[in-house]
Amino acid sequence: MRTFRTRVGAWMLVASGALVALTLGGCAQEPGAAAVSTDGAKLAPASAAPAAQMPLILVADTVLGGKNLTDEEKPDKSCVQVSRFARNEEIVWRVKIIDPASGLPMDDKAITSVELRLPDSTAALKFGPHPKNTPTDSFWTASWDVPASYPTGALPYTIVATAADGRTGTYEQFKSTPSLLTITNQVRTPLAG
Repeated sequence: MRTFRTRVGAWMLVASGALVALTLGGCAQEPGAAAVSTDGAKLAPASAAPAAQMPLILVADTVLGGKNLTDEEKPDKSCVQVSRFARNEEIVWRVKIIDPASGLPMDDKAITSVELRLPDSTAALKFGPHPKNTPTDSFWTASWDVPASYPTGALPYTIVATAADGRTGTYEQFKSTPSLLTITNQVRTPLAG
C-alpha cells in the first residue's frame, strides 16, 4: 500500500508540475496567442475570461469571539470555528480575499471595501494581523454581538469585496441547513466589564 501511495503521490507531483508549467507558460503569452507546452507543441489559446474580469475569491468562516467568555473558557472556545451562537455571544467573521490571477491573498492596499450584509444591518470588515497578541496571519474581520432578544433560527448573510481595480467577489454560506449560521435559543449571561 505504501508503494502505491508513493507512486500515486509521485505521479500527482509530476502532473501538478506539468500543469503549473503549462499554466505559467500560457500566462506569459500575448492575449489570443497560442501557448507553447514544455515539449514545444503549440496549445490552443485559452478561452477563459481574463483575470481582470474574474471575480475575487472569498474564503470565509465564523468563530466565537471572546466577549462574555470567562478567562477559563477563552483558550478552548475563542476563535474556534462554529456556526451556532447563543444570544449575548460574539460572532466573528474571518475572510481571506484571493486574487484569481495570482492566487495570493489581497490586503487593504488592493481592496477598497469588504462589507458584511445581514438581514437588518451591514458592517465593514477590517484588515489586520491575528491573533492580536501573537499574530500568525492577516485577514479581514468583523464582529457582531447577538442581542439577547434577537430571533432564533438561521441568520443569512453575504460578504461582498471590492478591489481597487473594480473587480468584486461575493461569499455566500452553504445552503445546507445544518451548516447555516444559526442563533440558538440559549442566552449567555453577560459578564461585567
